[in-house]
Amino acid sequence: MELKTLLTKGGVQEASSLIGINFEQIFGPLTQSTVHPYSRYRWSVSYAETGGPIIQALPPEEEMGWTPWEEWLMLNGKPMRRAMVLYPVKEMVRHVPRWRVLEQSETDLAPRCATKVKSLEELFHRDRVFEAANAVGFDAQKLLVDPLSESERALYMQMRWSIAPHRLAADLPVIQCLPPLDKMSQWPWETWYTDGKTPLIHHVHYTYTTERTSSEVWIERDGAPQRPVELFGHDWFWYNDESMAPALSGKI
Repeated sequence: MELKTLLTKGGVQEASSLIGINFEQIFGPLTQSTVHPYSRYRWSVSYAETGGPIIQALPPEEEMGWTPWEEWLMLNGKPMRRAMVLYPVKEMVRHVPRWRVLEQSETDLAPRCATKVKSLEELFHRDRVFEAANAVGFDAQKLLVDPLSESERALYMQMRWSIAPHRLAADLPVIQCLPPLDKMSQWPWETWYTDGKTPLIHHVHYTYTTERTSSEVWIERDGAPQRPVELFGHDWFWYNDESMAPALSGKI
C-alpha cells in the first residue's frame, strides 16, 4: 500500500487537521518516494495525554529503542513534534529502561528523516550512528567517515544506516549499512558491532562471491528477529574485515 494511502486510511490526515498541522506540507514529502524510510514505519492515531489525537510513527521492530519513535500532538494550544528513544539508557526505574524525549519542537514539525541530508556526518547525527558507535566503543568519524573520499561519502549517503540491538552482539547496537534495493546485487551490506569479546567486528556481505568472501552461502530467512527486512531472500557471501573501514573506501 502506498504511504499516502496508508496515512489517509490510518486517520493521519484527519488527525493532522485537528492538531493544526498542514498534512501536505509536513507529511506530503514522505509520499514522493516509494523507498522512503518512513514507508517501513507503523503509523497510527491514538489519544494523547492532553486528550486530543496523537499521530504516532513507530520504527521497524528490529530498530526499536535506538531509532526514534516520533509523535505529533497538540500541547498548550500548539502543534508539537517529539522524538523518543530508550538507548543509551539514561534512567532506570526498577531495572526497567524508560523512554526519554530526544528532541521536541513546536516550530520544526517535519519528520526527522523527511529532509535530505547534505553530508555523511549530518546523516550519522540524524540516524544516531555516532551515538551507537560510542556505545559500542569506537569513533565513527575516524573509522567510517574519514577514510572516504567525497565521491565515496556521496555513495554511502545513498545507503540506509540502521541501528538495531542484537542478542549476539552483547545486546549492544549493530550498525548496519544497507544498500538500496536496486543495488543489492552490486553494493555490499556492512555491519559494525561487538560480540562482547572482540572489541569491534566489521563484516562485509555480498550477494555474489569475491576474492575475499567465503564460498559458503549464508541465508537469512524471512522473519528473523533483530534483522532488517532487506536481508531476507538473498544468498550472502561474507568476510571479516580487520581494517574496519567501509568496504568501498579507496575504490571510487
